[in-house]
Amino acid sequence: MESEKRRILRAKKDLKDFDFLYRKYFPKINNFVFHRVESEAVRNDIVSNVFYKAMKKLSFFRFINSRKCSFSSWLFRIAVNEINQYYRNLKRENKIMEMSLANPQTNYELDYELVKEKMKNLSSDEQNLIALKYFEKMKNAEIAEIFQKKEGAIKVQIHRTMNKLRSILEKEVESEKL
Repeated sequence: MESEKRRILRAKKDLKDFDFLYRKYFPKINNFVFHRVESEAVRNDIVSNVFYKAMKKLSFFRFINSRKCSFSSWLFRIAVNEINQYYRNLKRENKIMEMSLANPQTNYELDYELVKEKMKNLSSDEQNLIALKYFEKMKNAEIAEIFQKKEGAIKVQIHRTMNKLRSILEKEVESEKL
């Protein structure tokens, strides 16, 4: 963590040093955006914007305390904001998001696609919570830092969101039985 802190400080002085941070965090941010946005072109734009904004605003980044660096949380916060902005713009333009239908080969893929489709019925924050918790496998404390909330509040919110998603999925299964 200490070497990362030094690299961040160096990158604040010379953006050439930002390359290390980009290479380290690109896979994580890209994976997170992958689970939230279907269009590959839009995903690429969002991920590019995340790192562009991080580079542009790096001088504003602050460490939480002398031991702990929250650079990862800061990047995820930027990603969440970019995703939310994308969906706000999409809604404003009255576009209907089209889901690209790959021919799933297994039940797992079918279930995954169904869950991903039904997640659209959740609010943007609820979708982000599920993506961070279950797709990115983040701990509640990390998610709390990203959302700037207490860990207990995040735990409750995840529980309620999962119950809501479970209810949506159960209704879908029941309607298929009829």
